[in-house]
Amino acid sequence: LLLRLLLYSTMTNYKKWDKFVADLPSDTESEEERELKDYASKVSCYIHIPPKEFVRKEQLCELLEEVPDFYAPSSSSAAFVVEEPGEENDELRKAKNTALQFNWSAVGSTFIPGYAGGSASDDLWRIYYDDNFLAQQKTPNPGARALLGTTSLGSMVVACLDRKTGENRPISRFEVADLIFRRQAGQDGEKIQREAEKSKEQTALFEKLGGHTVDIAPST
Repeated sequence: LLLRLLLYSTMTNYKKWDKFVADLPSDTESEEERELKDYASKVSCYIHIPPKEFVRKEQLCELLEEVPDFYAPSSSSAAFVVEEPGEENDELRKAKNTALQFNWSAVGSTFIPGYAGGSASDDLWRIYYDDNFLAQQKTPNPGARALLGTTSLGSMVVACLDRKTGENRPISRFEVADLIFRRQAGQDGEKIQREAEKSKEQTALFEKLGGHTVDIAPST
């Protein structure tokens, strides 16, 4: 009887152990992400970065806004000027509505350095903005500046193109805030350098095959 009691007392309670394991955080889930889980839902493909200051990541998460009705122009280099007269097609009309929503004069976009087509990542981050923001916008946007690495004014909207599907995928406010803070900390420097080097290699190959690059910057 004593032996049976001893064996019973040392037996593992597997149900209790399973519950304990289930409550443990996943190896792929950061402690910070668990603390900011309210902002980790991926419900929109577009997130607005307002031109406001922030200090903490949680504060930035609160500032960011999902924009489920955002209309992105079909061409990455397209800009649709709001004041431009003439016949409108459906795409131009939608683009104008988007521009008006954020007080833009036009809709422009560019891939974030380090996450463009020449990068190794499957996540190709793109940012949309007033295509004339240097002339039209006045309020600095520190979040967008961290992503672009240059002066950024006015509201901007970020999206993430999935290289595998060719479509913008749903993103979360936490994901965008984390990207901004990583950029501020210089953690994407290596990605940007690799992308720049690959671009130089492609340009050199293009010229070797007889092509010529053209500087489209206005002359002074």
